[in-house]
Amino acid sequence: MLDLTSAFATFPVLETQRFLLQAITIDHAPEIFRMMSDPHVVRYYGSLPMQSVDQAIAQVQGMQDAFQQQSGIRWAIIRRKGGQFIGSGGFWRLISEHARAEIGYTVAHEWWGQGVMTEAATAMLEFGFTQMGLHSIEAQIHPANNGSRRVLEKLGFVQEGYFRENYYDSNEAQFTDTAVFSLLQSDWARRTERGNP
Repeated sequence: MLDLTSAFATFPVLETQRFLLQAITIDHAPEIFRMMSDPHVVRYYGSLPMQSVDQAIAQVQGMQDAFQQQSGIRWAIIRRKGGQFIGSGGFWRLISEHARAEIGYTVAHEWWGQGVMTEAATAMLEFGFTQMGLHSIEAQIHPANNGSRRVLEKLGFVQEGYFRENYYDSNEAQFTDTAVFSLLQSDWARRTERGNP
């Protein structure tokens, strides 16, 4: 059973070499809209590109509500040099009794291929396992999303399942498959001990 009282007492700020991970606010809505209205970014997101900033504002409010209700946490990924918002990521679908959560992330198209999510997600995973007390973390991706697959494999995730046509993808206007990855706290701990989180 997860007890997130301490971990979620105040919104945690995480630091990496290039980025600050901090709370998403309404001020980030225009940048979120710019990112989520890009067809490249939402290609494997399962929903259509955003059409208005109001959708981004609603998304921010949903993220804030999730944190207050201890049902999820999502960080803004901010570039240390210049303070630019370049993406977001965090945990959702928290299953308290099984100490399990799903990780999700999004990065602006111009930052693809620069190791952003490997670096940022490393900090998120460390927080999830050490501060939140998660036993396992899941990730679900479109099977064709090779960029996300590479990130997960670099972080030590292993594909454990494959669901056929288990959700309707608005972008593709058809039912599509899902590849399911998982990472255990014990595996993460061993990687960290070897200096390879």
